[in-house]
Amino acid sequence: MKEILDIIVLLLFVFMLAMFIIGFNKQQIKKHKNKLEEKKREKEKIDE
Repeated sequence: MKEILDIIVLLLFVFMLAMFIIGFNKQQIKKHKNKLEEKKREKEKIDE
């Protein structure tokens, strides 16, 4: 019984860690895209 409980806890931990990493990556990708758009807008202002 203890082994089953240990496996369940381990799987929950791995799942939560994966969700955290995926969420963090999405946040970083969004931040990076915003930065690229901002640079593009600044460049367009300079070109005008």
